[in-house]
Amino acid sequence: MAYLPVEVVIDILARLPVKYLLCLRCVCKPWRSLIDSLDFIHFHILKSIETKTHFGLILRKGFQLFSVDLDAPNGAVELPHPLMSYSNDIKILGSCNGLLCICNVAEDIALWNPSTKMHRLLPFLSSERIRDPGMAIRGPRVYGLGYDAISDDYKLVRVSQFIGLDYQSFESEVKIYSLRTNEWKGIEDLPYALCYTRRMGVHVNGFLHWVVIRKVKVDESELVVALDIVAESYKEVPLPESLNNNQSHLDLGVLGGCLCVVANYREIDVEVWVMREYGVQESWMRLVKLGQSEELVSLKLVRPLTYSKTGDDILFENDHKKLFLCDLKSQRIKDVRICGMPDTFEALVCLSSLVSVNASRGRDSRNQESREDNTRMRDNFLSEGFKLVL
Repeated sequence: MAYLPVEVVIDILARLPVKYLLCLRCVCKPWRSLIDSLDFIHFHILKSIETKTHFGLILRKGFQLFSVDLDAPNGAVELPHPLMSYSNDIKILGSCNGLLCICNVAEDIALWNPSTKMHRLLPFLSSERIRDPGMAIRGPRVYGLGYDAISDDYKLVRVSQFIGLDYQSFESEVKIYSLRTNEWKGIEDLPYALCYTRRMGVHVNGFLHWVVIRKVKVDESELVVALDIVAESYKEVPLPESLNNNQSHLDLGVLGGCLCVVANYREIDVEVWVMREYGVQESWMRLVKLGQSEELVSLKLVRPLTYSKTGDDILFENDHKKLFLCDLKSQRIKDVRICGMPDTFEALVCLSSLVSVNASRGRDSRNQESREDNTRMRDNFLSEGFKLVL
């Protein structure tokens, strides 16, 4: 390794799983400084996305979490988490770049990296207060975890709503947590009514997305709203022109880094659309249309999770009970059985990464001298490596 060009060494290390990189930190101080650097952490994420490696499934059942390595899906392994469950459900509030945000019945919230086993408990956030006495019914509460690329910050958003006694009016309260400052703050209220209580915000292109309606009415058409993590402002995302959202219920997901919409037409048909160019309505493309069949009896809940490595299939979760693959060309489906998988579950895809949950993220002034030494060693080791690669 000592005789290899620096850019080759970086490229090799960036292809390795996190568990090996954690061991390689012990090889020497320059390697530890390299692997811990923000440049390398970001490069490792980009390389994982480019090669479609180091992704896994997280399966939640009650207070238990299980992991499945998608590179070698030999079995589901129970994943110890850092929160006390008190024999009640653990909720997953968000996922982004290898970080999971989880919550227990006591409303303890933790940012947790399952790959490095590190976690951070968030400051306690008090319950919402009803500002208008006429708002007496607690409505949906949703969360979402996103990444602010401008300030290299991870942010958790909580949206709480209250429904009026007339069941037609509503008001919102939105709080946002910054990992960098380790604080909560209030931001502009969400001017839409949330549709679902158990859907976390979907993070794509620096935005968090939820399915909403403009008014609290039974026949109101659903739409998609996006919160800009950097500007902390809202915008509507255009839906496919041929999508009949008056007759369907919408769900959201991510496929290949692109926003996708699932339109469920009264459990008779399900369409999956993907937005190939973010924000451009003309870039929507319908990937799949599914109907009831012998292999797919229930269409109550059909959620796309990820493409296969070849890109020819999509892995779906169905009714919290099974996984299946759908061939994009033939539209045929086949069940996916994984040893140790629980009988009921909620599934999500999680990247294995080195992202730190440290609020200072390597910039604490108390460690300035040590940090400068590490920087010098890293610079001597890297030379022009990152410049050549990035």
